[in-house]
Amino acid sequence: MDLIANARGGRPYTVGIVDDHEMILDGLSNWIGAHAHDLDVVIRSASWVEMARHPAFPPDLVIMDLQLKEPISVEARIRICRSVGAAVLVMSALDSPDTVERVLAAGAAAFVSKSRPAGDLVQTARSVLGVVPSRSGQAWDDAPRPIVHGASASIRFTEEEEETLRLYASGHSPVEVAMILGTNIQAVKNALERIRAQYVIEGRVADKKQDLMLRAAEDGYLS
Repeated sequence: MDLIANARGGRPYTVGIVDDHEMILDGLSNWIGAHAHDLDVVIRSASWVEMARHPAFPPDLVIMDLQLKEPISVEARIRICRSVGAAVLVMSALDSPDTVERVLAAGAAAFVSKSRPAGDLVQTARSVLGVVPSRSGQAWDDAPRPIVHGASASIRFTEEEEETLRLYASGHSPVEVAMILGTNIQAVKNALERIRAQYVIEGRVADKKQDLMLRAAEDGYLS
């Protein structure tokens, strides 16, 4: 049974991909065509202008490279897409917390690092579009759980854990976090372990501090 048969009457969600590397365009378009039949790549463009002028624009979702060699900023590109009803997923090899926070603040629904597998990007696209499996409890057939979410991520922490995450992801050491919060170092370490464990449950990497900084930025804890 098609994954979206119940939600869209069998019609796939339309997708536009803009990236100035032909290999990425070909590879991602072909992967989606072979493994994600609930998504239909109706635009594949090497430039933003070509994307915006395409007769199939706007699609339901635009997957765009952050660093296109064009004068128009990623913020402007995101605003244009949103103004015509298209959701935006930004992908880039630059995946610092500042980069993630920048694109999400501009209105992108999600950010995915180019270091992730194509299946992760497709699953995140499905999450952005609100696609659900056609049978209750059914797992996605071809892609793992999304690694990167937009600001609407469902992670929930206690007030103490949120503050610990904000301080730690902002660059403070566990000792400094403990001093700021007026608690002990073990309490901070325990809170960080609970936070990491919650992210693991969500299928999101948070083993290293850099990973945790990314998760915090993605979920709006650094805004």
